[in-house]
Amino acid sequence: MLGQGGMGRVLLGVAPDGRAAAVKQVHAEFAGDDGFRVRFRREVEASRRVSGAYTAAVIAADPEAETPWLASQFVLGPALNEALRVVGALPEESARRLAAGLAQALIDVHGAGLIHRDLKPSNVLLAEDGVRVIDFGIARAAEGQDTKLTRTGAMIGSPGYMSPEQVEGRELTPASDMFSLGATLAVACAGRPAFAGESLPRILFAVLHAEPELSGVPVGLRPLVAACLAKDPAARPTPQAVLAALGRIEPAARPWPEAVHGLLAVQRAEVARLMGGDAPPVSTQTAPTQTASAPQPAPAPQPTAQQPAPRRRRGRRIALAVGATVLALAGVAGGLVATGVVDLEDVFPEAVPTPGNVPLAQVKDKYAPAVPTCMDARRVTAPPEFSSPWGNPGTWEAQDTYGKYSEKSCQWNSRSGDEISIVWDVHPSVPGGVSGAARAKEHYEGLYVGGHTRVADPGFAEEAFWLPAKYLDDGDSNCVFYVRDVNLFVFLAVKGAAYPKGQCEETTKALAASAVQLAQYVTVNGASPDMSATTPAFK
Repeated sequence: MLGQGGMGRVLLGVAPDGRAAAVKQVHAEFAGDDGFRVRFRREVEASRRVSGAYTAAVIAADPEAETPWLASQFVLGPALNEALRVVGALPEESARRLAAGLAQALIDVHGAGLIHRDLKPSNVLLAEDGVRVIDFGIARAAEGQDTKLTRTGAMIGSPGYMSPEQVEGRELTPASDMFSLGATLAVACAGRPAFAGESLPRILFAVLHAEPELSGVPVGLRPLVAACLAKDPAARPTPQAVLAALGRIEPAARPWPEAVHGLLAVQRAEVARLMGGDAPPVSTQTAPTQTASAPQPAPAPQPTAQQPAPRRRRGRRIALAVGATVLALAGVAGGLVATGVVDLEDVFPEAVPTPGNVPLAQVKDKYAPAVPTCMDARRVTAPPEFSSPWGNPGTWEAQDTYGKYSEKSCQWNSRSGDEISIVWDVHPSVPGGVSGAARAKEHYEGLYVGGHTRVADPGFAEEAFWLPAKYLDDGDSNCVFYVRDVNLFVFLAVKGAAYPKGQCEETTKALAASAVQLAQYVTVNGASPDMSATTPAFK
């Protein structure tokens, strides 16, 4: 298996003509979901519309099958995020080659009338002959289609790589992909993201309002990256302008750092072993798109007198309904990825049962639109070793499908480096429209990850769950807790050596109870003047 995520898996297969193929197969539980089938059908259509040397072509697909599937040209090469874990950052020459490849790929994507919408390091492969951009799972036509999953209200895209207009749910243009190109190039050059944060709201706030951190980007590339990351879409360069700014890229037999070519060599050898012969050749030619007729199994290698028949390994070969021979690739050093691979860190939401018998549309708001300030947050019962709460002055007006709502983020620190983060969101009802409870519910369940979250009975609010921190690009947080009470949504994260995983739940839950109680207090008494400190004040 090449990769697996919340909605599908990708396997290595063999096409009838002997070519290796990456076969994306939808998990069975989603096959009966009409809404998901629509999305998968769009992915097939989008993938077929794009052709070029910088993407991977569709070989065959059947989105109407009992188990929908998509077979694409297999690309040998690590994803950029895997390569960066090994090399830290790309040297300037390789980064310039990466930028040129991404720009050319976007010329192909935009030329097909599409917007990729999810350009990020895990969707960029470093092949031996250059760059490949993959995964058109959320690509849309450029004619202004919807930008959110309306079933749950979840945001589509990857925090830190989404353009400001994508974060805000506005209509997108190809310039949105240029912002993602800049963010991807920034992390490739510096080894760290241009927009960082300790929680999802902070990352999104940085994308919307903060200047990108580009100190690690080479001076020769910094102006180009900064231009791509302009908040105003009209100020960003086109892919053609990026190519012009880069100038001529000299050919190279080994275009990437040696450590990346080491990953390629390991992958090639493992694929050759599993396919029972030579590794699949790397081709710069785009494979022609075929119809959805099922590929036929390739014959297995026959033993000779000098070579005894190999023992069958359980799981070595798995026959798919589409007729391809599929070879499981467990344990490949460096990790194998292929076109259409589902990012293991992507958030795949699902609907969450709502407590109570009253429809959310009929529930009245419990909390006033005002949110606590960090001055109010001193009423939160934090452990004594933590500082007074602090944060950026003012209240952030966030936005969902229905309009604006108030949000406030505060932070506590200890001298030993432990940290508490709390975010309050209050969703008011829309006159003549959706209720505040329904809005808060959409926000709450948008990050509920089936099979990974742990539902909790808070006792002080309607519902809550624990979420693995990896789903927030915040692997340092040991406890991440979400709470909804009518039209209030509260996010909490606790990190630090004094609060390890498995031992921070009690503290986090107590903080959540205090945070909800504070929101009730503010509803009755109003918020205090915002005197948020910009630096923590230790007790």
